[in-house]
Amino acid sequence: MTRRSLLILFLFAATTALAQFPGMPQLPTDPATDKVLAEIKDHSQVMDNLAYLSDMIGGRVTGGENSRKAHEWTVAKFREYGLENVHLETYKIAHSWKRGRASARLLQPVERPLTVASMGWSISTRGAVRGPVMLVEATRKEDLDKYKGKLKGAIVITRRPPPRAPLTPPPPRPFFVNSPLPPGGDMESIFRTFMQFRLELSDFLKAEGALAVLSMTDKDEGLLNMSSAGGEFLPGALPSAVTTREDYTLLYRLLERKATVEMELDLENALSPGAVDAYNTVAELRGSEKPDEVVILGAHLDSWDLGTGATDNGTGSMAVLEAARALKATGSAPKRTIRFVLFSGEEQGLVGSREYVKAHRAELDKVSGVLVHDTGTGRVKSIGLENYYASRETMDQILAPLASLRLEELSMVRQFGTDHFSFAIAGVPAFACVQDMADYRLTHHSQSDTFDKVVKDDLVQGAQVLAGWALRTANWKEMIPRK
Repeated sequence: MTRRSLLILFLFAATTALAQFPGMPQLPTDPATDKVLAEIKDHSQVMDNLAYLSDMIGGRVTGGENSRKAHEWTVAKFREYGLENVHLETYKIAHSWKRGRASARLLQPVERPLTVASMGWSISTRGAVRGPVMLVEATRKEDLDKYKGKLKGAIVITRRPPPRAPLTPPPPRPFFVNSPLPPGGDMESIFRTFMQFRLELSDFLKAEGALAVLSMTDKDEGLLNMSSAGGEFLPGALPSAVTTREDYTLLYRLLERKATVEMELDLENALSPGAVDAYNTVAELRGSEKPDEVVILGAHLDSWDLGTGATDNGTGSMAVLEAARALKATGSAPKRTIRFVLFSGEEQGLVGSREYVKAHRAELDKVSGVLVHDTGTGRVKSIGLENYYASRETMDQILAPLASLRLEELSMVRQFGTDHFSFAIAGVPAFACVQDMADYRLTHHSQSDTFDKVVKDDLVQGAQVLAGWALRTANWKEMIPRK
């Protein structure tokens, strides 16, 4: 027997002895929850469903044809699994948008192709346009005065490229965690100030006669990173594209050398002439004793379209669907209603969840809690309590029987980049899963967001966390305390 085998045998014997020691406390158990966790572990359909969503439907830009197909497919799946009150909730967006061709070339001081993709809701160029590349650096409206009269016919870049991330990265941290705020600051107002200046900058560049705007991805190795060119489902003021870090930093270095930098850009996209419908998918497992009190599991079904939306956020959406399947398959009879919501419009500013909150405002006082899964394939490590310290004791007790899922201590962390935030600012106890980052910073919003990046065991564990938390919260003796 090897030393390793002896060590394993010793640890097993020690663990068994401790478990049998009369004075040792026993971990809480919940047979109904254990049954659901076992169903997901032994009979999960999460990977099959995610493969269909990713490969057969693909990227799901809100308002587009694939988005509609995805919502209709999830309605059919919820009904197949026996859920109740399955339906689509509709809201209007100003325009839908469809990606067309995109190409670019550096013309001077050297000729070479550039890798580009249109930003979401970008308008088209009028054929291939040519112009000098110019840098505009500004963080507030007053900074723009020095560029007046200098930008006509230019293709504009708007920031110095930050240093490349070190090859040995620092320890991972939760995605979209807010940094310390200035006195009196709040996440919503800071975000709105940032977005307002983006619009002011676009209007200034258009008024000055610029041809287009070129942004830099925050990823390496030729990956792109999508976001929107304009406001919420509104076309950008100018044709807008994103390019790779490698191409963007080349342009910047050439400008630093005082070289004459000229490029060509050709973008073609399609916008609907007017408003179109967008959807949230809703399904329920009706409560047996307090059906008017609700626990919500959520994720966003929409995605960007350079990849297939597998990890952002097919993973979260299919974990919610799997939680619903398992709860119904095991005959769970929660005291409160468990509601499953797959939002759209998250990528344009949490629009679908904001519309849901607006439409259901009268019942928000009856929502015990909301849990959202939206950081890719990584296993769920904890739940961020959004500084709702009053919920700490209740959440600890709710999660106690989930010890087999290896959750870490609950976190006070605040996250604002996903749909729970729409509920949190309305006063509902709303939380996001704190997940292992895996490759999320590389895959999200990029052409690398595809099914082959998904880790089955971690996604199954995420579905178990959602289902276990929802059932325990629905059966808890009281609602989760308000902040």
